[in-house]
Amino acid sequence: MNRIISYILMLFCLTSVQAQTYNNYLAGGLTPGFLLAHRSDIKNLAAHNYGIELSYEEEADHTSWGKFYSKPTVGFGLLYYNLGQKQTGHGLGGLVTLKFNLFQIGRTDVKFRMGAGLALLSERFDVYQNRRNQAIGSNLNGSMQFAMLFHHSFNESNHYLNYGIGISHYSNAAFRVPNLGYNIPAAFLRYGIGLKGRPVENEGELREASKWNIEAAMIYAKKQRNFANPVDFYNLGIQLRGLNNVNPIKAWRVGIDAMLDKTYKYANDPTYPLDSIGFIDKLELGVAGGFQWKVDKVDIFGELGAYVYKPAKLKNALYQRMGVRYNLGDRIKLSGALKFHRGVADYFEMGLGYRI
Repeated sequence: MNRIISYILMLFCLTSVQAQTYNNYLAGGLTPGFLLAHRSDIKNLAAHNYGIELSYEEEADHTSWGKFYSKPTVGFGLLYYNLGQKQTGHGLGGLVTLKFNLFQIGRTDVKFRMGAGLALLSERFDVYQNRRNQAIGSNLNGSMQFAMLFHHSFNESNHYLNYGIGISHYSNAAFRVPNLGYNIPAAFLRYGIGLKGRPVENEGELREASKWNIEAAMIYAKKQRNFANPVDFYNLGIQLRGLNNVNPIKAWRVGIDAMLDKTYKYANDPTYPLDSIGFIDKLELGVAGGFQWKVDKVDIFGELGAYVYKPAKLKNALYQRMGVRYNLGDRIKLSGALKFHRGVADYFEMGLGYRI
């Protein structure tokens, strides 16, 4: 009899585990906004516009990394933008998104949503056909989106409503001039339809990281300068970072940057032969610190840096960096990051790193 009872209890436990599910959603969104003229050169492009998004989302609090966030949701969305004028045209792109709770007000969650991806813009600067658009120099651009959202769940139907404010950004990270970019503050209205729940698969626990890790990376970047006669520049450098791990998915970052950038000499004398620029005239050194968050195999990071040496006063004394890093195993890292100065892109850097 005891054996029969044991079998029944085991069967019940197994059934309970298999019955655990996580929610996924099909969501639609509307983002009426305004293309902001953040520079006098593009005041003529300012206009009301709107975006439409269709996305698929999954709850991730059951994952090994998601347990460290508050109600995280990951997703992929297709975003269309009518940019409001003939000179700016339309945009179509894809976004990978992450959304999680910041705090709760009564029964309402306040969430932060961020996304990044690529977009095709129908109109760009052309000296003959579209010279009034001095914000975008290429059809292919990177896109980013940030929003603060109020979240209401309808438990009886497993649907939700989001509304709030945010900003979308399009630019090519100085790959091609002009690159003032589009900044679009907007209102966000989203409705998610709950789909059939999917069974939870046990991913195990994240391995506890060492208190400190040291990483080194080789960096490559390309940018373009001179609006009237574009010139390409190719930068090479190294980065060293010490990571102080707070827990398996969060870490402080601190380290040094060394980069070779010929635009310092070029800005002072455009006729100077680029191949003859000396090492010290293209070397920039900086110290940087910031924070990173892990989302599955991807790290998202932000940094603030300060130059300790640069050949000229071409750039602001402080610089910022936002990027992502993909972990190929425990040691090899592939990264991409935008380096900028007070909102103006310097270049998009690609890196190959190794954890020492």
